[in-house]
Amino acid sequence: MGFESYRQGAFTKRLADLPDQPNMQAAELKTYFDSSPEELRQALNRLCDALGEFSAAAKLGYTASAGVPAQTVQDAIENVQKQVRDASVGKLPSGCVDGDKLAQDVRNRLTAIEHAAESETNARTEADSAMQTDMNTVKTTLTVKTACNFGTYTGDGTEKRTITLGYHPKAVLVFRDGCYTGYSSAIYGGLAAENVPLMYGDSIGLGVTDDGFQELNSRNCALNLSGYKYSFAVFA
Repeated sequence: MGFESYRQGAFTKRLADLPDQPNMQAAELKTYFDSSPEELRQALNRLCDALGEFSAAAKLGYTASAGVPAQTVQDAIENVQKQVRDASVGKLPSGCVDGDKLAQDVRNRLTAIEHAAESETNARTEADSAMQTDMNTVKTTLTVKTACNFGTYTGDGTEKRTITLGYHPKAVLVFRDGCYTGYSSAIYGGLAAENVPLMYGDSIGLGVTDDGFQELNSRNCALNLSGYKYSFAVFA
C-alpha cells in the first residue's frame, strides 16, 4: 500500500564485501560493522513515525468483506461508522428488531404506554357514557316547549365567569369558535342543564345559574380563554 518507500533494501555496507583480512583501523572496522544495524534502526524509526501519522490508516490495506466493502483501514472505519449512524436514525431494515431485542427499560416504557393508552380508552368510554346519560337527562328536562336563544361572548381569562342573561335557562350549550367541545383531556365547551352541570373533576366547568350561566377557566377547562370568541345556545 502506502508504506513501500519504507521497505529496507540491501545494506550499504555488507560484511560479505570486505576482504578476508580488511586493511582498516579498529574504529573504522567497528563503524563498518555497525552500519547495517544503524540503517535498519533508522528505517524502522521512519516507519514508526509514518504509522503514527493521522493519515496512516488510509495507507493500511484491508481485505474487503460483504459487510464492510473497503480497501483500507480508514475506509473500513468510516464504513462501519456510517452503518452505526444509519442504524441510529432509523434506517434498520423493517422487522430486524423485535421486542426480545429491546432493552428491559425500553420494554418497561412500552408496557407503561400500553397501560396508559388502555386507561385513556376506558376513561373516554366512561366519559362518552356519562355524556349520553347527561344528554338523556337534558332531553327529559326539555320535554316541555322551550325557547332557544343564541349569543356570543369573548373570553377575559378570569377563572370563574358568569354570563348574565336576565332569566333562568333550562340548559346552555357553549362552543369555542373553531374548536370541538373537547379534545383529549381538555374541555373547550359543552352542554349543561338544570341540576346537570358539566363537571371538570370536582369543579363545575359549565353550569346554569338563576339568571344565566357560569363557566370555569383553568388549565384544561378552557371556557373563558382571554381573547377567544365563544358561541352559546340557551334553552329557556
